[in-house]
Amino acid sequence: MCLSRMLTTRAFITGFGDRFSTTIGDAARKESTTTALGIQSPSHISIVGGGLAGLSTAYHFLTKANNTSASVTIYDKHSVGKGGASSVAGGLLHPLSPRGNKVAHWGLEGLASTRRLVNEASKFVPECILREKLYRVALTEENKQNLCRTATEILPEHCRWMEQDEIDRTLGIKTSLGGVELFNGCGVIHVPSYLRGLLAACQEKGQVDWKITDNPADLRLQSSNERNKGPWIWACGAGVIQEEEYFEKTVREKFPLQIVRGQSIELTPTTTCENVSFEAALCGKYISPLPDKNRMLVGATHEFKKEALSPSELKEELRKKSYELAPTLWDNSTVHAITCGYRAQSQRGALGRVPMIGRTNDKDWIYTGLSNRGLLHHGIYGEKLVDMILASYDEENECPVTKQHPHLNWWKGKMS
Repeated sequence: MCLSRMLTTRAFITGFGDRFSTTIGDAARKESTTTALGIQSPSHISIVGGGLAGLSTAYHFLTKANNTSASVTIYDKHSVGKGGASSVAGGLLHPLSPRGNKVAHWGLEGLASTRRLVNEASKFVPECILREKLYRVALTEENKQNLCRTATEILPEHCRWMEQDEIDRTLGIKTSLGGVELFNGCGVIHVPSYLRGLLAACQEKGQVDWKITDNPADLRLQSSNERNKGPWIWACGAGVIQEEEYFEKTVREKFPLQIVRGQSIELTPTTTCENVSFEAALCGKYISPLPDKNRMLVGATHEFKKEALSPSELKEELRKKSYELAPTLWDNSTVHAITCGYRAQSQRGALGRVPMIGRTNDKDWIYTGLSNRGLLHHGIYGEKLVDMILASYDEENECPVTKQHPHLNWWKGKMS
């Protein structure tokens, strides 16, 4: 498959309920509406991948499609929230860059979009919201200067500077130089629970058919046979590269992506320890609470080698890089479980690492490369992708979405 010439084509949260429906709907073909210039605005889309990218796309399509009978079919190897990198994500939501000295590209827009989705999902699965704040710790003078400036000058509406005594007392640590509290939309989301809630929110919007399949070849054949039914969106993260049947080798090799393995450890504090903090903290690595109130997640590695770190190597690396964030936890816990996921990491550019979205040919679309910013960016980029799919193209066959946001085409130049 060669890439054809592609059609160039901001705030937050309230409650959740305890309802989740797995009703499978009829994904039969429905009539399409037509936009300007005769371009078809589909009433049905098929999405490969039911993680953060796929469910964001489904929700925005069902919300925006100008058709009361709009429907979506989602194909995944697992039931919702059970597989892929999304199911083992740390769930820390905030808009800052890795160094904490600036807002990430579309950081505030992404935060607002994600919280709107969390708002909808929380109506069905309220337990997906674990915390409404988190802490970023300064362990070096550079950390301190960056975070203090962020709190006082760059992002005071979401960020409060905390002196050493306060943050050490809050987190039960002794070696910080201070830090910041991130709030007003920031927080900790249990991503598997969130995905279940978001699927339920999609099903409330329209017809959703979730199909479990582990046969990439059949999916590619089916996508070819259903060319007239509606577009296919390949939102399967690392599967875009790992599954040879989805795209030909010559195409996959050109994608500006690489596969990164991420392993994390779930720690259970001993019952005799009373001074463990169950707040979320980060500085390079992260410590994050889990739904089990007596368990914490520590992560994650960034592994590029073919062979994964062994359990002992994993524990040694994560302890070394996160001990100052949670010394009491590390000294008074046992390993409950190890989690592992594979991310498609996009190539770094002028805007940092941003996802790939857009057309790959006359029928297929792609949404991948969320990297470690999946929770922050999945909402805003899913919305923009749907806007592309439903857009009215101009007389030069150009899409108004990418004309307004040219950076969305960043990856096209890498494919030539």
